[in-house]
Amino acid sequence: MKNLPETTRLYIPSATYFVDYHPNSRAPISRLNFIRRPAPMPHEQMFSNRQGQHDRPQTEARPVTAPRSQKTIGLTLAIFGALLLTPDTLFMRLSQLDGFNMLLWRGGLSGLAYFMIWLWMRGPRDLSNIWTRNFAIIVACQTGNAALFSLAIALAPVTVVLIGVATVPIFAALLSRFLLGEALSMRTLITAAMVFLGLFISVLDSDDGHLMLDLTTLIGAGLGLGVAFSLAMNFTIIRKDTDVPFVLAIAVGAIAAAGLAAVFATTLAWPPLPQMAAIALTGIFILPLSFVTLSYAARFVPSSTVSLIMLLETVLGPLWVWWGIDEAPSAMMLIGGGIVLTCLSVFLILEGRKAA
Repeated sequence: MKNLPETTRLYIPSATYFVDYHPNSRAPISRLNFIRRPAPMPHEQMFSNRQGQHDRPQTEARPVTAPRSQKTIGLTLAIFGALLLTPDTLFMRLSQLDGFNMLLWRGGLSGLAYFMIWLWMRGPRDLSNIWTRNFAIIVACQTGNAALFSLAIALAPVTVVLIGVATVPIFAALLSRFLLGEALSMRTLITAAMVFLGLFISVLDSDDGHLMLDLTTLIGAGLGLGVAFSLAMNFTIIRKDTDVPFVLAIAVGAIAAAGLAAVFATTLAWPPLPQMAAIALTGIFILPLSFVTLSYAARFVPSSTVSLIMLLETVLGPLWVWWGIDEAPSAMMLIGGGIVLTCLSVFLILEGRKAA
């Protein structure tokens, strides 16, 4: 150290620090003045990598998706899935199948499609999480959703069934509050109430403007509420448990629903080729892709938001039927549908600005 100048700055590569060394100072090394090294120049970075490549492993930081970006992804997935689901009603009408045969073909074909999607996306890597309570809940919800809707349509007026299904955002908001601890969004609750009002207006005219309060009506309303609860619980559990293989669970539930239909159907129909093409298109393509997309959206945004956006199918579906088989909607349906679309558009614009 005798040849060093009065004060010398020594660089320690392994520690990425500078040390101000004073030759005449008798202070121990722990009391010397340590100065953190500034960001290296390119040639210094190259030199330090060569010097310290064996001192410690080089790690790379993984990009983290910001919460706002996640919300944008969730809204996009939900809108895409809901719009993809809108022509489902048209192809159901074109198939000309009764309730149980509809459930048999739709459940069986969509179950196989869900299973193929699961194999393509994850496959056997997810098998370690199938023996869980959340997996069983999703299976039960999917089975109940498919079976209850077909049974409701077969037994009760469509009006009360759709009114019951329209409560799915309310169930989703309550389940998210109790199961996930998520705060109830006032914007979501107000939008859900307005959407419910619009759907009530749109379906009320289909029964000549009045509903008869009898046992059939009560059964239809109860089954519609059961469908809404099943959908809301499905989305909430998928949001809660990010490790559960929900695509496989939905596949099992859809096949189970088809099995129930095969048991309770009085006759099993083999539709002609045009009707088979219609039910195959909705069972293999529309249902699986739309529900997988909507379910993935629940991983990024609250289940109540996904449930609200999914109600676009209830409003836009009759427009597809009008275009496909010339079944014109009534004036009340157009008014109610306009209320629903306006409320959802305002909601999505405000949510999009919040996520930006």
